[in-house]
Amino acid sequence: MSDVESFFILFAIGAIAAVISLVIIAIAHPIARHMPKAPVIEFLPPPGDIITHGLAVRADRRVVTAVIMQLAVAGKIRVLAPRGTHGPVAIEALPGTGLSADDHFFLQALRPRKMNKRRTRRYLAALREIGISVTRIEDAPDITFLRGRGAFRGFQQRSIAEHLDRARTRAKTAGLARRFSGSVHLYLLSLLFLVSTIAALLFALGAVFNGVTWGALGALFGIAAMFWVLALAPPPIMRFTPEGHALRVRLSGLRDYMRLAEQDRMRVLQSPQGALRTPAGALTPGGQALGLRPAPTAGDPVAQSELDRFVLIERLLPYAVLFRQEREWQRELEHLGGTVEFSQNMRVLGSTLEGLMAILQVLSAIGQVLRAVGAVFSLFART
Repeated sequence: MSDVESFFILFAIGAIAAVISLVIIAIAHPIARHMPKAPVIEFLPPPGDIITHGLAVRADRRVVTAVIMQLAVAGKIRVLAPRGTHGPVAIEALPGTGLSADDHFFLQALRPRKMNKRRTRRYLAALREIGISVTRIEDAPDITFLRGRGAFRGFQQRSIAEHLDRARTRAKTAGLARRFSGSVHLYLLSLLFLVSTIAALLFALGAVFNGVTWGALGALFGIAAMFWVLALAPPPIMRFTPEGHALRVRLSGLRDYMRLAEQDRMRVLQSPQGALRTPAGALTPGGQALGLRPAPTAGDPVAQSELDRFVLIERLLPYAVLFRQEREWQRELEHLGGTVEFSQNMRVLGSTLEGLMAILQVLSAIGQVLRAVGAVFSLFART
């Protein structure tokens, strides 16, 4: 077989695999993005934690960013990020801020508490990169790296996957999601990826033995391209019970409110149902849910309205992440006096964690397919 024939065969295999993958993704995306129509506007999140809400809107790859943003706006952690797009990204847990047991459990999924000598050296070197010089981990502040040499990606991928699996199990136990919620599209894509990878590696080995180095490089490029296509796939598509559907309807109403223009949102807030305070300054149930102070903190109603709006935007920023609206809401936060540095850190954090979650889901799906293939082979081996 000539080099030209080998090239065309390899190209044909890659093209067929890419087309099939894109068709699967094109079918899965509308299903994953679909949200039920809400009959009314909701300007407050429904009861429950933000991880459950993220899974309910199928924003699995954004839920970790949303949780970290929620902790940041609550003043429990601070984000340490570079000015530009390069450099380490970390979060620091602030002492004495009332971190709950769930908060600690979530943060523990991002950094191993027991480190060997190699991890210790990496972590201390990462601290020096951000200007913290200590010789022992015990003397360092509670900092967790999300990007850079201090980010232990293997540990994070395993721990976050387990954390989200437990959240999915809780949702099923609570009657929000059906027991058999599928990731069929991910399994199909992973199987296609494995078949394409095996074929590409076989051609690469043949090219190397025949002294055609470009064939090996082309095969490796094709594997990388297929991995990238797999990362474009939507997250696992959970199937919801009537209770889960009702939760999704309320979250859809919240998304509709957050999509409104600023003037329309303010009119909703000033309505009897949406107001945060009564004319006398007492908190409504909505104001209480947002954590406003019982008494007005500004001298006039106009200034008070701006303060209340600032609190509202802070509380809803995590949900803006879930609904892919964070840029618009961050601009409003800056307009109301929020720091530009905070918004910049949130953008860097979002891009860092969404990439991590995409890789996590790809590796998880591939691992499950490999286990299934191994189980089939072991079954045949026994017979």
